[in-house]
Amino acid sequence: MKDIRLLSRSSSWLRARQRQLVAVAACGLSAAMVLLAGCGPVKLIASTNIPPPLVVKIPIGVALFVPTEFSSYVHKEERWSTKWHVDLGKAQTDGITRLMGAMFERVIAVDSVNAGTQVPGGVAAILEPSIEEYAFVTPRDAGSPFYAVSIKYRVNVYLPDGKLADSWGFTGYGTSPSQGLSSEAPLSTATALAMRDAGAKLAVEFREQAVMRGLLPESPTADVPPETTPAVTTTPPAEAESATAEQPKVAPLPPAPKLKPAKPAPKPQQDPTDQPLEKEDKKQDDQASKPPEAEALAQTPPVS
Repeated sequence: MKDIRLLSRSSSWLRARQRQLVAVAACGLSAAMVLLAGCGPVKLIASTNIPPPLVVKIPIGVALFVPTEFSSYVHKEERWSTKWHVDLGKAQTDGITRLMGAMFERVIAVDSVNAGTQVPGGVAAILEPSIEEYAFVTPRDAGSPFYAVSIKYRVNVYLPDGKLADSWGFTGYGTSPSQGLSSEAPLSTATALAMRDAGAKLAVEFREQAVMRGLLPESPTADVPPETTPAVTTTPPAEAESATAEQPKVAPLPPAPKLKPAKPAPKPQQDPTDQPLEKEDKKQDDQASKPPEAEALAQTPPVS
């Protein structure tokens, strides 16, 4: 009987021990599955520190309208059985407000795009920021030990009467290396760098947009020099009279003497020895001009 009791006790102990080992193995497997799945939901609140941009302020006053969709924006996504919750609203609202204050001469916060005409002193335009897309890549997605984030923003420009004048989109990028099993810290760093990159593009490139160039006051540029007219100096009448009075008087020059006409040169005298030659030549010419019949008659003796 004792042997039977001992065997039954040992068998029951073995079954209990087996159940414990199975439970431990199940717990370990479930823990591994949870670890591979992402260790539960990921929640983070984005934060960024955008330094004041080193740019020349645009010499106009603008109104800034931040809609609720922008100031309370939250990105929600489920990927690989993990829920992602990224709060961007407060960080990007503080960043855009500081940027606008550094970019423009005067910035007034308003509660709608139609409040431009109600601002004391008036404004040149109303600016409305918006976020169009937040996207991120994990090391599991890309097969590399990095988190990458891209944020696409847009700024709408309204005229003081509330009419849409133009719209400009820009994108910021940021990356951060993974840090062990944690996802919040590297994703938060990549998000902050993406917002900082977008802020730098806004500060540098927004001024060059066509709508902003149209709002700037006209000023001469280096390419087109201002039209200049030659300076004309005029002398007051009193100074002119004194100047003429002080000038010394110059005596007039005497008239030039009259020149007598030159006498004509005497004709050269003809050499007397040349005259017979002329007469003899004339006689020879006369004889040459006589016909031969006349010459024969002249040589014939008269008949007696």
